[in-house]
Amino acid sequence: MKLYKRIFEQPWVQSTVSALAAGYLRLVWVTNRFDTRRLEPVRDLMAAGQPLIFCFWHGRLIPNIICWHEPRVLHILSTPHRDGQIAARTYNRFGIQTIWGSTKKGGTEAVRAIIKVLKAGGVIGITPDGPKGPCQRMQKSALDMARMTGARLVPVATSTTRARWLRTWDRMLFPLPFGRLVLAFGEPMEIPRKAEDTVYEDLRRTFEDRMNVLVREVDEACNQTPTTPESEPTERGAVS
Repeated sequence: MKLYKRIFEQPWVQSTVSALAAGYLRLVWVTNRFDTRRLEPVRDLMAAGQPLIFCFWHGRLIPNIICWHEPRVLHILSTPHRDGQIAARTYNRFGIQTIWGSTKKGGTEAVRAIIKVLKAGGVIGITPDGPKGPCQRMQKSALDMARMTGARLVPVATSTTRARWLRTWDRMLFPLPFGRLVLAFGEPMEIPRKAEDTVYEDLRRTFEDRMNVLVREVDEACNQTPTTPESEPTERGAVS
């Protein structure tokens, strides 16, 4: 293992980095103007005890952290990898709780924890194109959890007039101070408990389209060039 990787595996280093990151995000919070769109219907659902799964693309994770200021505790799935540890320590400082693990192979405990939160009427935040993409392409895990628990899927998108776009697989948006940040919610979607596989695939594509339409809305509102979905694996010749 390289030296810098060993250094960032140390808990005290992760704690220091997360404290610095949280301090920066608080600076962004207090210096940006906020435009929040269609929040009230979502608040009504939370007040009624409806479990919700907030879905936002992996590249918009950072601004979503600083935008959560609701009384309900938001739970976010995070991998125990080094980067996931630092990210989790950062958003824990904003009152967001961590569920450790993955919805992929070997993630049974994480899925059980998510289902427990949702069946208690809680709210979850998920990046349905994570952890490795394709960018802005929805995987089916969020639909599976909604189907099992009766939770509704809620598309969420954020953008800002002052940002840096990182050269990562997810085109990570890094917000800067002294701008205007737009947070928008889309129409919640109910997932039937029992349906044909083709129905679930249609719902997955419909919800993915809703998320990308929302991204275009917030990016255009901030005079940013909207990010676009990566080609799906089948289009790139990948083997499932």
